[in-house]
Amino acid sequence: MKNNILEARPQLRRMIRFAEIIVVAALLAFAALSWRELKILRAVPVILPASWFIVTAGVDEVQRVEAGGSWVSNDGPSGNLQTTIIDCFKAKMQCMESSAQVAVSDGGILENAQTLFEIASWTESEVRTKADAKPCAIRTLIIDIPNKQVRSIAKAGSSPGASCKNAIVGEQTSQLMSGGQAHADAIRKAKPF
Repeated sequence: MKNNILEARPQLRRMIRFAEIIVVAALLAFAALSWRELKILRAVPVILPASWFIVTAGVDEVQRVEAGGSWVSNDGPSGNLQTTIIDCFKAKMQCMESSAQVAVSDGGILENAQTLFEIASWTESEVRTKADAKPCAIRTLIIDIPNKQVRSIAKAGSSPGASCKNAIVGEQTSQLMSGGQAHADAIRKAKPF
């Protein structure tokens, strides 16, 4: 037995066809939005913590400075999402930098590193480290205590060669900023459409 209900009612057939078109269009819009969200999540897979700055003072002098955030250079954020904690002790005349970064372009690899900086000078207003010389870069940290800011000044290393990815050209100054700002910049760079 053949069902001829739709053949006898052309208006109902058009309404069903129109409803099918609307459902397909809605599914395509949902798929496009889902694809956009997935692209952003792949480009920026982690949320970075906020920045902070703590000064511990003894009797009329600063004994310890702690800071955390994400390095953002004057040229903008690097390709990697990273967060850093710096802990400086006057008694030891050392600063320890602990960093973790996700290399999104290299398949989402998580790396961590610690760098020990010897302190060149410590005053009530500034802590300045000695240069940390690595093959690819030479870095110095400058901590501005009254303004609660941390800067990193990096120059090309003594032997930048083929093993140095993204070698520094000239001098690069970075500031320890809120991870939320670095995260927002990375989302803008993801270019979802």
